[in-house]
Amino acid sequence: MKIKTKLLLSLIFIAILSMAISLNFSIISISNRYKKMAREEITAAKKMAESIFLENLGDLVRKALFLSELKEIIESTDNLDDLAMALEFKNFFFSNINIKILDPTEKIVLSHDNSSKSFITESNLDQITFLNKKRDPLIREAGIFLVGSNLCMAAISPIINPDTFVIKGFLLLEIPFNLEFTGQIKEKSKTDILVYGLDHPITSTVTDSNGEMVFPPTATANPNEMVRFQQGGDRYLIDAFAVEDYRKQKVGEIFVAVNIENILEAKQVSIASLLTSSLLIGFFVILTSIFLGRRLTSPIVKLAHGVEAIAGGNYDIHMTLESKDEIGELAAVLNKMSDSLKIQRNEIRELQQFFEKIIEHSPSAIIIGNENAEVIAMNPAAEKLLEHPLATLKEKQFFNMLPAFKPIKEDYFKVLLSGKPCFYNSFSVLQADGSEKVLHLTLYKIPLPGAPAEVLQIEDISEKFELEEKLLHAKKLGTLGELLSRFTHEFNNLMTSLLGHISMLKKEVDASHPNFKRTQRIEDVAVRAFNLGKDILDFSKKEKLKKEIVNVAEAVETVLNLLGKTVFKRIDVETVFVDSTLTVLINKEKLLLALFNVLINAKDAIWAAQREKGRISITVDRIFISKEGKNHIRTQISDNGTGIEAKIISKIFEPYFTTKGEKGTGLGLTTVKEIIEESAGWIEIDAEKSVRTTLTIFLPEYGA
Repeated sequence: MKIKTKLLLSLIFIAILSMAISLNFSIISISNRYKKMAREEITAAKKMAESIFLENLGDLVRKALFLSELKEIIESTDNLDDLAMALEFKNFFFSNINIKILDPTEKIVLSHDNSSKSFITESNLDQITFLNKKRDPLIREAGIFLVGSNLCMAAISPIINPDTFVIKGFLLLEIPFNLEFTGQIKEKSKTDILVYGLDHPITSTVTDSNGEMVFPPTATANPNEMVRFQQGGDRYLIDAFAVEDYRKQKVGEIFVAVNIENILEAKQVSIASLLTSSLLIGFFVILTSIFLGRRLTSPIVKLAHGVEAIAGGNYDIHMTLESKDEIGELAAVLNKMSDSLKIQRNEIRELQQFFEKIIEHSPSAIIIGNENAEVIAMNPAAEKLLEHPLATLKEKQFFNMLPAFKPIKEDYFKVLLSGKPCFYNSFSVLQADGSEKVLHLTLYKIPLPGAPAEVLQIEDISEKFELEEKLLHAKKLGTLGELLSRFTHEFNNLMTSLLGHISMLKKEVDASHPNFKRTQRIEDVAVRAFNLGKDILDFSKKEKLKKEIVNVAEAVETVLNLLGKTVFKRIDVETVFVDSTLTVLINKEKLLLALFNVLINAKDAIWAAQREKGRISITVDRIFISKEGKNHIRTQISDNGTGIEAKIISKIFEPYFTTKGEKGTGLGLTTVKEIIEESAGWIEIDAEKSVRTTLTIFLPEYGA
C-alpha cells in the first residue's frame, strides 16, 4: 500500500475515530443528563407524595377534634336520628372520610360513611389497636392500621359534655386507602400512586384501557430502572416509602410512579439531532482529509522515490523540495545521509580490503570453521602449514580431514557454546616424514550473519622450542667457559703446590722417611685435581634433557666442588644436610645449573656488599606441605650480601631484570624459576635490604 493511500486512510480513520469518540461521550452525556432529570423528578414526586400523605394524617386529627367539639354533635349523642342529621350537614367537610360514633364503652352506635366503602366495622373494631389497651379516654389519638387485608387511617377523639365534663362517647374518623384516597394524592403530587399491603396490592391510580387498576410486575422500588405497566405502554420510574402503623411497624408501602416517556422522547430527539450534525461534520472532515492527504503526501512520495534510489545503492541522487517545513528539512538530511553513506561505503571497502590483506599476509595460520566444524575459509599461511589447499578442505569436516587435530575437537564445540577462547601453548603434531612440529593454538568465536563461526589460529613454534634448547646449552657452555677459566687458575695453584712437594720428595728415599706426610699431601692434591676435572667434564656434557633421581645433597656438593675456594674467596660456606639421602626427580644438569646460578648470585651479593667476612649457609631437609598433601625437599640458601628491596622482590624472576648493571644478563633467576617449576616445584624469597637474602627451593620428594 502506498504512503499516499496510508496517509489518506489514516486521516479518515482519525476523523471517524474522533467523531465516534466525541459522539459516544456526547450521547453518554445526554443520557446522563436526562437520567438525572428523571431521577430528580421521581425524587421530588416521592417527597411530595410522602408529605401529602402525612398531611392527610394530621388533617384527620384536626377534623376529629373539630367535629367532637361541635355543640350539635355533643347535644345529639343521646338521639341517634339528630346525630345522623347533624353529621349529614357536615358531609361537604368530610369528603372520603367515614365517621363512626362510639358509646362510652367504645361500641359503634352510628356509622356515617362518605367513601365508597368503610374497612372498619363492629366485627374488626378490635384491630384498631389504640382501642384495645388501657389508656386515658380524654386523649385524642391517630394512626395507620392494617384492617384485614386493607389499610386505613384512623383518628379517635372523645365527645365531652362541657358543662359536666362527662364523656358521652367517642368520635372515630376513618380514611380508607382506596382509589379516592390515592386519587387525592395523585392530584396534589401530579404523579401516579400505588398502595401495597404487606404482601399484596391494594389500589392504584394507573389503569389500563378498560379502566382496571394496573400494578407493576414487581413491588420492589428501583428509581434507576424503567418499568412498563402494560405491553407497549408508557415507561415509568418507581420509588416507594414505607407505611408504618400505630406501633411503628411496617404494614405496607406507597409507590410513586413517574411517567418518563416525555423525558425519553426528548432524549431521543437530542441524540438524533446530535447524530445528524455529526454526520454532516464528518462528511466535511473526510473531504478535508482527502485534500490535505494529497497535499501532504506529494513531497513524501518524492522522498520515497529518493530513499528507494539510495537503498538501491545510488548515493549520487539529491532531492530538491520547495517545502520549507520538516519535510524539506528531512530532504536535506537525506541528501547529507546519501553523501555520508557514499563516503562510508568507500571507507568500508578500503577497510575490507585492508583486513583481507592482513589475513592473507599474516604469518599465523588462520582457519575459519562453522558450527559443524566445516572449513569456511583459510589464509595462505594455513595452506602452507597444513599442506592442504583451501579447495581440498572447504566445506569439509576439519577434524576428519586432519586427524592430528582431533584432541581439540571437544574444546572447539565448547568455545562455540560458551564464547570463551581456548589456548594450547604447546600442541605437538607428527608430520608425514616422522618429524614433530610444536604449535601454539588459539580458538575463539566470531559472530557472522546467520550462524556463529570459530577461528583456529595456529603459530608454528617448533623453531622457538629448538632455540630454547640451544640457548640452554649455550648458557651451559658460557658457564663452562667461566668455570674453565677459574678451574685453570685453581689447577695451576694445585700443580704449583704439587711440583713443590715433588721437588722436596726427590730428597726422600722411602716411605719411612719423616717427610712421608708430604708425599701423602701430594697424593691428596692430585686426587682433588682429578675430581675437579671430572666434575667439570660431567657438567659440560651435552645430553638429552631427561629426568632422573637426583640426590640433592650430592648435587649441592658437586656445585660447591665446581666453584671451589677460588670463587668463594673470603666466604665461609656452611652446609647442613638433615638427611643426606633425600632425592628428587629432575633433570640433573638443570638442577646443577639452578644451584650454580643461585650460589653465584649469593657470591656476587656478598662481594657487592664488601663484607669483611662473607657467609653462605646451605640447608637441605624434608618438610610436609599440607596443601600439596605430600613431602617436599626444602633447600635453603642464605647469604649476608646486599639483600633485596621489598619493592623489587616481585620482579627478580622477570626475564632481563637485573641489579648488576651491565655485568648481569637478567636471566639467571629466570632460568632457576623455570627449571624448578618444570619439576612441580616453586621458589620463595625472604630478604632484608643491606642485611641478608634467603632463597628457598621446594621440590617434591621422590617416592613421597
